[in-house]
Amino acid sequence: MSQQVIHLDFVSLSPAAGPEAREHLLEAASQLATLPHVLSLGAIDAGAGPETRSDFDLVFYFLLPEFTALEPFGTDSRYTGFLQGEIAPRLKAFAGVDVSVDVSLDADLLTGGAYATCVALMAPDETYDWEVREALQAWCDTAAPATSTGGLAVGEKQLYRGAALAFAAAPLSVPRPDASRFRTTLIAGTVRALA
Repeated sequence: MSQQVIHLDFVSLSPAAGPEAREHLLEAASQLATLPHVLSLGAIDAGAGPETRSDFDLVFYFLLPEFTALEPFGTDSRYTGFLQGEIAPRLKAFAGVDVSVDVSLDADLLTGGAYATCVALMAPDETYDWEVREALQAWCDTAAPATSTGGLAVGEKQLYRGAALAFAAAPLSVPRPDASRFRTTLIAGTVRALA
């Protein structure tokens, strides 16, 4: 069985973008729900929830049916237009990762709950995949009883070795994984279902 893939785009907005930039980007991203391979689409808005120490302002997440869907998704002119025409002019910092998930997800999982948090792990090249997987699972376990999912990075060499998402009805305060082993990116806030 083919594994589903979650594509994540982390966005920090330029101070010059103004407070309306978030809403504009969320609305623009919602137009991507019609892309052929997108099963689910949403965003975590770090600025709309309780005070956090988030590393980015927004994270957009796209659930795709399998690894082979990444190329047509990533090269679709509507998606590249969103990155270049909508995000880039308002951008301070950007990162992304594609992760495979070990179990088949119901698309509703990624749009359920009012709050969410996302963690992405950077690790030295000599770090084994099982170590990354173990750290992500421990993080997901810490997020319980929130609904969580994650996996290892797939595709060409990426900045992050893996990532996970957790969703809940109440604000989540999940600590970062062990900083002595990994450098982390963490985003927490409210969830906006976009598809």
